[in-house]
Amino acid sequence: MGQADCLAGVRTVNQILLWTMLVLPLLLAALVVTRADSPILARLIAWAAFPAVLLALVPPFQIEVPWLLLDSRLGVDAMGRVFLGVTGALWLAAGWYANAYLANDARRHVFQFFFLLTMAGNLGVTVAQDGASFLTFFTLMSLAAYGLIVHDHRAASNRAGRVYLMMTIGGEMLLFMGLVMAFHETGTLVFSDLSTKLALSPLRDIVLGLLLAGFGVKLGVMPLHGWLPMAHPAAPTPASAVLSGAMIKTGLLGCLRVLPLGMIALPTWSDTCLFLGLLTCLLAALIGMTQRNPKAVLAYSSVSQMGLVTVCLGAALVKPQAWPVIGSALMVWVVHHGVAKAALFFGVGIAGTRMPTTAARYLITAGLVLAALSLAGLPGTMGFAAKTALKYSTANLESWNDMLAWLLPLTSVTTTLLVSRYLWLVWPGRHAGHGRLSPGMVIPWGGLSMTVVAGFFVMRWQTLVNPAWTTLAPSDLWIAAWPILIAVALAGTVILVARTLPTNLTAMLAAFRIPEGDLVIPLIATIYRLRRRGYRVTAVQLPQRSRRLQHALEETVVPRLVQWLDRMTRSLENDLTAGLLLVLLAVAMLLISMT
Repeated sequence: MGQADCLAGVRTVNQILLWTMLVLPLLLAALVVTRADSPILARLIAWAAFPAVLLALVPPFQIEVPWLLLDSRLGVDAMGRVFLGVTGALWLAAGWYANAYLANDARRHVFQFFFLLTMAGNLGVTVAQDGASFLTFFTLMSLAAYGLIVHDHRAASNRAGRVYLMMTIGGEMLLFMGLVMAFHETGTLVFSDLSTKLALSPLRDIVLGLLLAGFGVKLGVMPLHGWLPMAHPAAPTPASAVLSGAMIKTGLLGCLRVLPLGMIALPTWSDTCLFLGLLTCLLAALIGMTQRNPKAVLAYSSVSQMGLVTVCLGAALVKPQAWPVIGSALMVWVVHHGVAKAALFFGVGIAGTRMPTTAARYLITAGLVLAALSLAGLPGTMGFAAKTALKYSTANLESWNDMLAWLLPLTSVTTTLLVSRYLWLVWPGRHAGHGRLSPGMVIPWGGLSMTVVAGFFVMRWQTLVNPAWTTLAPSDLWIAAWPILIAVALAGTVILVARTLPTNLTAMLAAFRIPEGDLVIPLIATIYRLRRRGYRVTAVQLPQRSRRLQHALEETVVPRLVQWLDRMTRSLENDLTAGLLLVLLAVAMLLISMT
């Protein structure tokens, strides 16, 4: 009896934590509207994600909520705990960072309002166990994030917000159609049953196409990535950190929830994912190297990393028996990428402040370099474990083996070049600092930067992580290190050669860049040209042609018609003509009556 009471008490505490995690951000958002200037409220907002961190530590559980939506299921499972832990930690760090970063921002309360709504949606996605709940929280997160992107209302921010909103709504429509069709085919929206039944559906490919496209928008896989490199530079730094570190991973979580991974081989979808994933990895990194905004560089880095995730999904779709290994590798990658990418975004704000001492500048530089090289797979960091895990999980893919053998190391080279570009742009001391270096910014950034290394050694002790992924054997170290060394040598060579080139040639090369959003920019320009052309046709050319037609009628047709009617009138005045017309009319009527 005592054990039963204890278990009941644990379940009650878990449910309280779950509801607190979901409701607290919404309550605080309501308070922001009425008590925006309260210092206590600002501190509460900084801690709003703490219940999520605690909830990620509890054993798996699930509750049914019959009165919510379509019999909602909420809870924490093994996979959801990883996403929830990373998401909660990043939102907690971003809350602390934002308090200091936006301390003097006149629109701080507006940012807090949308920040809390986005947080509630993002955390809700990680605990949703059915399609209706997932889509509801997913939509809340996606639409509320628009307010973060357009926070400063600059022209570039508004344009990024419009692109983000259009692509987000398009993705939501695809997801809605996909889930409706999935429910029609399977009779359930509960994730534990949905993927199993969907694997046997005759309309499986149509449903999977809709769902993959919808989640692909959030993941940022090419060619659905256009919003990401525009939104990240536009949003304030703490918002960019959670956009890249936490929110885009909801696209991955959605794929893991609905795809029949480990159940059935789908070669067509596998080849599609592998091709788009490798294309995204390489092309996004190359485009990112031309950017001049460090946050745009990091945005393209995120797109490139999402390509690696897509490659893993493709591997799982062609080798169902490898799914347990691939799934574990993806969980390692989720932790690594979330921590490293948030640290790099926080670093943009840190590097732009005035350094109090030379020692502080050296420490911050070391932290930036460490987080950047972790993204490239530096041995001794979580990035090394993640890259090794992805390499092991994508081995033995038959027709793709030879290509992956050289493409995956190549992605390490391009990633290193990309983060080298980022470091060049943010290097502390190269630019005049502005603002004061605040502990509220340094502590979250420093904690994440140290976790990049500490997390690797925690993984070595974890029994859930394959020991082969964290081994520091000389052969594994060399395999991980040589792409980084080649990229560093290339970056150094480029810098040295650039210094020997004529000034005008250097300036011309430096001016070359692909605009943020790449494919979206010419598409938007084409739409605007078509709209202007349509306006000229409807508002200018049609009225002109109408006036010309009216003038022609008045000058030629109308006078001739008047002349003809005048002649007819004079003819009818002649008795002979009128009589002939009457005879002809009578004959015509007689003929009609006889038929």
